[in-house]
Amino acid sequence: MKFVKFSQAEFEEIRKLYEGVMAQACHGLFFREGMILGDEISKIAMQEPEKYFEICANLLRAKGWVDNIVFQESSAVVEGSFEVVGSSDEATCHRLRGMIRKMYEGQLRKRVHCEEVECASRGDGRCVFKIEKEGED
Repeated sequence: MKFVKFSQAEFEEIRKLYEGVMAQACHGLFFREGMILGDEISKIAMQEPEKYFEICANLLRAKGWVDNIVFQESSAVVEGSFEVVGSSDEATCHRLRGMIRKMYEGQLRKRVHCEEVECASRGDGRCVFKIEKEGED
């Protein structure tokens, strides 16, 4: 077996590279996982379309994902997200973002873009997800 030598500076740069790649991969994985979970919630809520967002909110609370969520026309406001972790420089609620996206798509029957514009992990008081229909400004 052969071994190679890294300087401490090289090792730190390689470590940063791997941490960055893994963080991005995990964010994408969690988002896609959330889309699967959100699709299931959407299917249940579609059984009573007139109460769609009320049912979605109740299911999210019952499953422990949020303490409270308010669905608005172009945003979802969350109190007590399960995904909030201490303090971070970045938004952390990737699964929830995927869930919310699929719930809006299920109700609107259109693809949407969902972005977390406020996150409690960044020190904001709550998590807010901005919803935009794709193809609209």
